[in-house]
Amino acid sequence: MNILDSELMKLKRGVVEMGEIVASQLSCATKFLFERDKNLAEQTIKNDLKVNSLEVGINESCIKMLALYQPEAADLMFITTTMKIITDLERMGDLCASICQIGLKLTDGPSFSEQFKCVYSYFEDVAARDDEMLKMAIKMFSDGVKENLGLKDIIIKDENVIDLLSHKIVVDIINNSIKNLNTLENNITYIFIARKYERFADHAQKIMELLLYMDLGKDLRNLPEY
Repeated sequence: MNILDSELMKLKRGVVEMGEIVASQLSCATKFLFERDKNLAEQTIKNDLKVNSLEVGINESCIKMLALYQPEAADLMFITTTMKIITDLERMGDLCASICQIGLKLTDGPSFSEQFKCVYSYFEDVAARDDEMLKMAIKMFSDGVKENLGLKDIIIKDENVIDLLSHKIVVDIINNSIKNLNTLENNITYIFIARKYERFADHAQKIMELLLYMDLGKDLRNLPEY
């Protein structure tokens, strides 16, 4: 194994680690929403610095490899794609921190009644799908695109389901606000949080798209069957 191959392996391990931390951040953010533990929220927000630090470190490693080893063909594509992927991962980490920051504004009261069980059911569902999408995208990155090509369809399906659920929950929340203005403050907060989960899924799908472009050399978003 030459020096460049060794550096590429380190690069891959760094991205996988970054993905694992983001997945943990998502889990903690969702747990906070259910348990309302402020310490958990504050820790999640604080840990976002780890994600930011990894992005900076990995990006610097990529630039160093481009400058020192002048990689060609597949290696060049891998490095440049990695630089884009870590940007998405960093933004996903930001979204987890934002869920906690926004969630800290929630107040006790009517929003915890029976009629709001659907909201937390939604958060539980989309968080599980977000987690699945992220882990599948990282698996494609780590273990190979061709070997895990079937994961593409699952990621696309999950993203479409999240879009539908997001629309439904916003409609439900608005209808609830009309019936009970006392819940308006929390309802607006829930809509913002729902949007963060939806954006998380968008970034997970974008990582998958970047990997497919890296491997196939085509932007599948412009293909009829996509």
